[in-house]
Amino acid sequence: MRRKTTWVALLVAIVAVVAAGCGGSGSGSGSSGKIVVGSKNFTESIVLGEMLKQLIEAKTDLKVEHKSNLGATDITYKAITQGDIDLYAEYDGTIYSSYLKITDPVSDPRKVYDLVNGRLQDELKLKLTKPLGFNNTFTLAVPQAVADKYHLQTYSDLAKVAGELTLGVDHEFMNRQPDGWKGLQERYGFKFKDVKAMDSGLRYTSINQNQIQVTNAFATDGQLKSNNMVILKDDKFFFPPYNAAPIVRMDTLEKYPELEDALNALAGQITDPEMQEMNYLVDDKGESEEKVAKDFLTKKGLI
Repeated sequence: MRRKTTWVALLVAIVAVVAAGCGGSGSGSGSSGKIVVGSKNFTESIVLGEMLKQLIEAKTDLKVEHKSNLGATDITYKAITQGDIDLYAEYDGTIYSSYLKITDPVSDPRKVYDLVNGRLQDELKLKLTKPLGFNNTFTLAVPQAVADKYHLQTYSDLAKVAGELTLGVDHEFMNRQPDGWKGLQERYGFKFKDVKAMDSGLRYTSINQNQIQVTNAFATDGQLKSNNMVILKDDKFFFPPYNAAPIVRMDTLEKYPELEDALNALAGQITDPEMQEMNYLVDDKGESEEKVAKDFLTKKGLI
C-alpha cells in the first residue's frame, strides 16, 4: 500500500512538471496558452500591436495580452530578448542598425530582410515572420506647393535647388549613424540655405509657418496627409528599407507552432498608403488604435 501511494505521488509530480513546461510567457498550456504582444511608443507600433493581438486571438486558441507603448527600440529589444514579451512589429532596417549594430551602408536594400532574419535566428534566437507589405522608411518631404514650384520628384531634383530652401530635421535624424543627415548630405551633396535641428513635434508646425520648406519624415506618417506633403524619391538608394514584420521569440514559435501561420496571414496585406491612413485616423481623427486595427482586419476579411 505504501509503495502504491509513492507511485501515485510520483505520477502527480510528473504531470505537474509537464503542465508547467507547456506554459506561454509564464502562463497557460498548449494551444490554449497565453502570449504577450508588445509595441513601441508611437501610433503605428501600437496599431500594429493591436492588429497582431486581434489576429492571433481570431485564428488560434491563444490568449493575448498587449503591452502597448513600452518605449523606444532599446526598451522593446530588452523586453523581447529577456522574455517579457513574445513578439512585436519591428522594421528590418532598425534591426540592421539597432539590434545587430551593423554600421556599413546598405549595398542592396533587397537583401536586408534575409540578412537580418538569418542573423537574428543564429545570434539572438529571434525570427521575423513574413513582411507585412509596407516600408516605413526615412524620407524627405516638402509641401505640395513647394514640389510644384520647383518641379521636385527626387532627392537629386531637391539638391539642385537646395540653396533656396531651409531644411528642418529632428535631433535623432541629425545625429543618427549611418542613416542620418551627415551620410545623406554626403550622398547627394545637399547645400541648403540653412539646416535647423528641432524637436520632432515641431517639424510640421515649422512647415506650416514657412520657417522650413523641407523636413525628414517617415513614409507612413499620418501628418504627411493632413499637411498636404509630398514624399520625394530617394533615387540614389541612401536609406535602407524599413519593411515591417512581426519579430518573435523562437522558443515561443516552438511552443505554439500555430502562431506563425496566424502571423503570416497578415503578410503583404498592408500598403504604404493604408498604413499612412491608419496613422492619420488615430493621430488626426482621434479614433482608437483598437478600432482602427479591427476595422482594417475586418475589411481585409482576416477576422
